[in-house]
Amino acid sequence: MRLREGHTVEAMRRLIAPLGLLLVLSGGAAVAAGSGSADAALRQIDAQVRGLHGLEGQPAPHLQAGISIGGRVPAARELDGKVVLLFFWASWCPECKAESSIIAAASEKYRGQGLVLIAPTQRYGFVEDGRQAAPDQELRYIAHVRDTYYPFLRQVPTPVTDANYKQYGVDSVPTHVLIDRKGIIRLYQRGRMTSEELTAAIQRLLD
Repeated sequence: MRLREGHTVEAMRRLIAPLGLLLVLSGGAAVAAGSGSADAALRQIDAQVRGLHGLEGQPAPHLQAGISIGGRVPAARELDGKVVLLFFWASWCPECKAESSIIAAASEKYRGQGLVLIAPTQRYGFVEDGRQAAPDQELRYIAHVRDTYYPFLRQVPTPVTDANYKQYGVDSVPTHVLIDRKGIIRLYQRGRMTSEELTAAIQRLLD
């Protein structure tokens, strides 16, 4: 079961209480839980909520360069003393496209203060309209989507590899990761962010 952005355990409790029933998705099966198992299910939900931010406070894994369709992916030593924003996106993702102007504005505003933007993505095996595609064809399509919806990423390191998704635990896009000047993850946010939320988070690390 994946909690949607903004859901909390207390919000789930408010939804569950009037029903006296909890449906827990486990291995694709829906299980009706009585009062005894509801508490256990809520503990599971609580663990999932905490898991959304499990990387916060941890050293950031080193990024794998893969095939970069933008600028060169910087070596770890080149990021020392920098604040890094990782913007995980996908060619098919409408919510990622909706954030394009927000990410571009933040990068432009804070680049001079030490912010480094890196935009990891990966192949999914298909292109427009869900048509299956060979890796080289999909790579060209990703570059086309970047040029159309994210022109500011042309000079931004954009590694194309699933390795970064795996080591950062990214299973949905967009996902935002903010890394402080000491290489520690301070924000791990699935789902869209407003301009105000993103700029406030960046500013805290730059101050």
